[in-house]
Amino acid sequence: MLDLLVYLDELLIKNLSSLALNGYIDIRTYRRIRDTTIGGNARVSDRSSNGLDYKNQKDKISGYKSKHNTCEEHYQNGGERSLGFEGRDFDRREQEIKKIRTVFTLHNDLISNMYTNNNVINAIDFKSIEEHNIKVGDYVEISGCVQETSIPLYIDTLIESINCYGIDFLNTFLDKGKFKGLDFGIISRLLEGLRSKITRNGTGDLVLKTKDTSLLLAINENNFINNGYNTFDFVQCSCKIFGKVMMIKKDNENCISLLRKSSQEDYYQKVLESIDPYLELLRKNNIILPKKPECNIKGKMIMILPISICI
Repeated sequence: MLDLLVYLDELLIKNLSSLALNGYIDIRTYRRIRDTTIGGNARVSDRSSNGLDYKNQKDKISGYKSKHNTCEEHYQNGGERSLGFEGRDFDRREQEIKKIRTVFTLHNDLISNMYTNNNVINAIDFKSIEEHNIKVGDYVEISGCVQETSIPLYIDTLIESINCYGIDFLNTFLDKGKFKGLDFGIISRLLEGLRSKITRNGTGDLVLKTKDTSLLLAINENNFINNGYNTFDFVQCSCKIFGKVMMIKKDNENCISLLRKSSQEDYYQKVLESIDPYLELLRKNNIILPKKPECNIKGKMIMILPISICI
């Protein structure tokens, strides 16, 4: 069964190709020329001439005298004809064929080359980190099932809900003696600030699950082959990832936060926890809100910088 390529990081492909391949994109040109010419020439000429020469001469030699009269007339009439023909094949036809190695060709050549040189760990039937002895810096080809976990989409839904009901209306539920320091206007602005930080430059996190290990992919939405795709079009689908291992967690004590891109993950973790009582108040007043996802990936985890994703 052929894999369908849905995600490709062009810059990473070209950078890695400069190391693993020949480092340039090949353009090959083939040219074919055929000349066909037919030509000829003809020449016709006539010539005529007429001339008259008259001489009168006297001679005196030792007492003798002599006289000579000479008259000469010349006439010439002639013609010349020449005919020539020359044939040469000269029908000029030019055909040019260019072959350009696209980024898709580079991707295929790159993977083939890295497999040939044993630079890729094939972990398609992945069971555990220890099974393949995966290390940070390894290139892997691995499969996993896309999960629904998304902090940005959770924040988007919260902001939409607050805006739909209106900040002033939601603030009427607050007991000023019990809820201090925050209102729904402040909560909305805090959420908007967090969303802009963790989605900067179109980047985000994609969480996959395989056996007992989580896969965390640092993706960029702009690298999907079809601009109409969304990251979560492939939820619960099995994907094959080719990329580089950036981080490994082998136990349940350590975890990685999905808020790390903000560079203030502890602060924003506390912000999300502080608004939980406000959201619970709204739920008690029959306002439906999204379920808060887990902000930390716990258990065994491999963080991968994906070069390509196939389904």
